[in-house]
Parts: sequence; structure tokens; C-alpha cells
Amino acid sequence: MSDIIIPTDPMLHKMLLVANLYYRDKLSQQQIAQKLNISRPWVSKLLTRAEEVGIVKIEIVSPYSGNHELEDLLSKKYDLKRVFISQNNHSAEDALALAAAQYFLSELKNDDTVGVGWGTSVSRLISQTPAASFPDVHVVPLAGSFGNTISHFPNFSALRLSETIGATACALHTPALCASEEEYRTLLANSAVQKVLYQAEHADILLLGIGAFEDSVSPQYGVFNQDNIDLLKKQDAMGDVALQYFNKSGQKIDIDATRYLIKADIFKASANARISIGIAEGLHKVQMIHTALKLKLVNALFTSEETALALLGL
Repeated sequence: MSDIIIPTDPMLHKMLLVANLYYRDKLSQQQIAQKLNISRPWVSKLLTRAEEVGIVKIEIVSPYSGNHELEDLLSKKYDLKRVFISQNNHSAEDALALAAAQYFLSELKNDDTVGVGWGTSVSRLISQTPAASFPDVHVVPLAGSFGNTISHFPNFSALRLSETIGATACALHTPALCASEEEYRTLLANSAVQKVLYQAEHADILLLGIGAFEDSVSPQYGVFNQDNIDLLKKQDAMGDVALQYFNKSGQKIDIDATRYLIKADIFKASANARISIGIAEGLHKVQMIHTALKLKLVNALFTSEETALALLGL
């Protein structure tokens, strides 16, 4: 409980004066100290005291505030550690990326390993992550190389995130999709590849996109050729999480096109991770998001209000 302010207390007048100069007139603490002929630490103490006794009340009004009621409902339905729901507007994607980036940094510990997925959502999260210094954090990709847009490469995303947060990173020097079982087994037998995949499957934090099938097989990603895409369509493919594809019944798809992918096992990775952050929105992704949440592949969801309402209706 804050102390009662006595009007005759000389501290009251000093607190009011300093608070007005700092919050209303926008003077720095050093400028106030010079103006009033007091020390800067004393200015800081007066401002702190002004907050404690209620002279100053700070409220953070964010354009990225979520819908707390919907967040609570989704959290309970899927037993999630964190849910953030943005409003349905043109800035929703930026809001999700920023909120996810802030949550990621708030949960990151000095010796963590971070597993990085792929796609537009993950790329946006990394772009919204502020510079930091975590020299003992290690960042690893969750899959080998693919795609025609470098910003979406798992390797590039891992390196870019490591540079942003001052961490170390490694790369998977293999293609994501192997042309044959022989190539797959040869690459998987490489000790360097095994080491990266092991680190990815034992990461402390995962950054994941949740892709609808139509998006994940688009030309910009270039994971599969047309023959493989046709095979996946025959399997009623719905989408993927970290290149693990699922059909519309929520079951894993196991065909040559998916069997010979150099990637971390997302089931192992999610089971071992302390936090697995999923970023996805849009009605065309609702069933895939539901599957990812139901299978516990994600325990922190960042989505839109429209998507959240559809998930609650399932």
C-alpha cells in the first residue's frame, strides 16, 4: 500500500515539481538536476517516490493490445502457456510478429538453444526482434536448405537471428529434400548433420510457422517439384509445421516426398522445448493450427481475432 501524502510535507512539492518537469515538459533527469541544483540520482529517487505514492500513474497504451477474453478461452482449450490475439486489421501481421518477438526475448535465457523454422511469419518475427546480447545462446535451423527467397531459408533465418541477439549459430549444409533414399541416408549419416539435428530436437525455444498446404508448396519456397505436390494432394495434404506435413484428418503424411526430408523431428523438438512459439493467422489455416495445438507442437500461439474465434468454434 502506498504512503499517505501529507500536503504540508516539503517532499510533496519537490515530487510534483520534478514530475511536471520530467513528464510534462520532457526535460531529462540531468537537465532537471541542473535546473534545481540537485543531483541526478536525487531526481530519479523523487520520480520513483512520485510513482509509489500515486502522484504519477504510468499506463502503457499499446496498439498491439490483445483480446484478453479470447486469449484466456484459447489458453484453456489447448492448455497453452501464452496466447496473443491481434485485432483484424491491416497491421495484424506486424502486431503478431512484434508480440511474438517480445515474448521470445522475455523467455530467452543466457544458455538456451533456439530452433528456427521457416516462412514469412518467422522472418517477420526476426525482423521485429530488437538487438540484444546473448553470447551464450546458440541458434540452429530446423531443416536443410530450400526455396527461392533467401529471407525464408531456415539457415539464413538462424544466422540473421543470431546476429540480431548477439548469439552463435550453425547451419545445415544439406538440401531439405533429397532426390533419393540413398542420398537421404548418406547425408543423414554425416556427423555434422546429426549434430545440428540433435541440437534442434533438444532446443529450449522453437520459433515456428504453421503453413497451409497451398502456401507451403508455393514457388517461392520451392521445397517440392510438381510430381511431389501432386502426390501430396492425393494424400489430402492440409499443411505443415517445420516441414512435417499433415492430412486433413490431422495425421502425418508418410510418402517418399516427405520421408526423405532433412529436418528435425518436430514431435521430439516440441516435447523437449520449454517454449514452442507458433505464429499463424487466417481462416485457411484454422484446421492446421488446430492440429498443431492439439498435438502439442506449439504451446505459445500468436494469431488474429478472426482465427481465434474460428478455433474456439471447432
